[in-house]
Amino acid sequence: MNNNKVIDLPASTNYSAEQALNSALKADLTDVMIIGYDQDGDLFVRSSRMTRAEGLFMVKRAEDWTMNGGRDND
Repeated sequence: MNNNKVIDLPASTNYSAEQALNSALKADLTDVMIIGYDQDGDLFVRSSRMTRAEGLFMVKRAEDWTMNGGRDND
């Protein structure tokens, strides 16, 4: 996976779910994972074209990205 192009999230913690999804739609993404909570507070997970193992790998990379202040650790 080539990560030469990093998309920064806006410095806002109050994006609505719709705003976040619309932003993602404009990013020309090839694979996505959606993680959220529904109205009842239950976890909601959906992904495109990936196995659970690949989804876990993506989540772990996102965790690393978060822990490194938004920088890749490659």
